[in-house]
Amino acid sequence: MSKKLLSRVLSALLLVLFTSMTACSKKQDAPVVEKPTQLTPVTINQAFEHLLYIGLYVAKDAGFFEKQGLDIKIETGGGDAQAFAALTSGSAQFAQGDPAFVAIAEEKGWDGRVVAMAVDRVAIWGVTFDKSIKPFTNPIGFKGRTVATYPEPNTSYVVQKQLVQKAGLKLGVDTKILQVPFGTELATLKNKQADIAQTIEPNVSQVELQGGSVVFSYPDAWGPLAFTGVMTSQALIEKNPELVQKVVTAYEEAFQFIHNDFEGALKIAQKRLPNVPPDVLRAALRRLVDSRSIPEHAIVNPDSWRKLLEIRVDVGDLKTMPSKELFDNSFAGKAMKGH
Repeated sequence: MSKKLLSRVLSALLLVLFTSMTACSKKQDAPVVEKPTQLTPVTINQAFEHLLYIGLYVAKDAGFFEKQGLDIKIETGGGDAQAFAALTSGSAQFAQGDPAFVAIAEEKGWDGRVVAMAVDRVAIWGVTFDKSIKPFTNPIGFKGRTVATYPEPNTSYVVQKQLVQKAGLKLGVDTKILQVPFGTELATLKNKQADIAQTIEPNVSQVELQGGSVVFSYPDAWGPLAFTGVMTSQALIEKNPELVQKVVTAYEEAFQFIHNDFEGALKIAQKRLPNVPPDVLRAALRRLVDSRSIPEHAIVNPDSWRKLLEIRVDVGDLKTMPSKELFDNSFAGKAMKGH
């Protein structure tokens, strides 16, 4: 065999050997794709399905719950009391709704905690179709008016009752409160049962589009106030703090997402509420974000919580201020530091 031919053969052998070694190396170095671990099923019962709960929907639809290894099932109670009842009965591990129920239940012997704040303003506005009613900031403007609210002991009812008291008005004489089920408040305006209706977004923006107007801003009147919370039992906190941490961390990531990616949050809102006109939904979500009704973080503001409890005590829904702290910020604090 000539040297030239031998050189070609050796070159070919070396090429085959190099290719084989490279393939083996790539096969060995390739990352091992782990199969997804089994997700932990968790039920969260929400008071309503509404834009106000965008934090919950972003946490689920943007994958933040799944990122924490959770398979979240969202159930709808149909009211704050019903959502809280699902929690106390054990049919749900978490409830999202009026956080005052934790304090009210504590007086009756049930031990629970608010572990995250989902809405940190009285995110309701007073709307009307009556052109004779002009916007006002002093609650004395409710004199002679019937105001539709959600049923007692919902915070919306309590806030209206408190405003009436602060204005020196006598409820039932100087002004009236009409308690109506969620979703029927605007109908009371059209059938003349009420002059003003408390409502939330996107109803507020829809009323404006239909020729109505906002005459009273409850967020401006009250400022920060614990309006909607994520609640769980103290028993679950003690038994499975890791689970609670995962849920709260997902909420924290969701709130940061909403404030940093408005368009992304809007897309999720559109999927959840396909029947709401896009322009109304955009205006509604923008109002909630800009008013800080949707918080930037999941942590419970102690002042917001105190203000809520003081309202409840003042109107008699609570006998006294709770003797122990009924919110647990350890989970939200850890989640915020980690992100």
